[in-house]
Amino acid sequence: HYFIQSNLRPCNEMAEVPLDDPNIAQQILESESDLVAALERHDKGKLTMYNPLMYAVDPHCSYVCKFARTEKPVLFIGMSATPYGMAQTGVPLGNLKHVKDYLGLNNFKIKPPKDTHPKMPVTGWQTYRSDPEGDKFWKFFEARYGIKEFTRKCYVTTYCPVLYVDEQGKEVPPPCLPLKLRSKIMSVCDMHIINVVDILRPSVIVAIGGFAYEQVGKLFCSTEVGPMVYPLLHPAPTNPIPPKRWTALANDQLAYAGVPQTIAGTEAVLSAVTGDKKKKRCSKE
Repeated sequence: HYFIQSNLRPCNEMAEVPLDDPNIAQQILESESDLVAALERHDKGKLTMYNPLMYAVDPHCSYVCKFARTEKPVLFIGMSATPYGMAQTGVPLGNLKHVKDYLGLNNFKIKPPKDTHPKMPVTGWQTYRSDPEGDKFWKFFEARYGIKEFTRKCYVTTYCPVLYVDEQGKEVPPPCLPLKLRSKIMSVCDMHIINVVDILRPSVIVAIGGFAYEQVGKLFCSTEVGPMVYPLLHPAPTNPIPPKRWTALANDQLAYAGVPQTIAGTEAVLSAVTGDKKKKRCSKE
């Protein structure tokens, strides 16, 4: 019934190749279905909510079914859908160029939702603007790994996979939402992230940006077992750090988290890096 409720497609309909474990991707879609239903119920006031898990369902389900095929030792978590990224493509940090060229998701037709702000249209695969956050994020990994090498060990998801827009057509990120709405949104998003972690069983979580790090840290930093949580400097254009400096800092942060070692398959090195931090569930480095 959940696919009827949220329009999310079963993986056996969406996967281009047989899944290693279709149950893993299917469980993620089930959790997302519950999240969609909860987000739709909340009163948004004068805000407009863009829910790409509803109107960009085909590329989103293809992304999940293609890349959430197995448990992943590394889980990246972004903050929310962005106007020219996930809100257009349905893919986390979904800058269209990288969605097509790096992730290999092509030629999807998206039916725009009826309730949109005129200054923030949904154009899907005809989007002409680049998403600066997704562009910087995926470009970083594209320069270092083939897509199969990266996604064999890593999965990218979003804490709050919707976009809120105010009456002037400006994005309202989760930290800036009205308190009552923000509290409700964070509660259901927290539960979804817990579900995703239970399904994918990562040993390392890389939270992208301060908000994601703070929220995810609250969920896992106080536990004696479970994934270690590390921050990644947000790739947003509002970040005053120059692109080359961001790349260097991202390199350092990911190396500290043991991500390159994990992708390379040297888990013993990762254990050596994190073994002395078992009592410190989160790192601010």
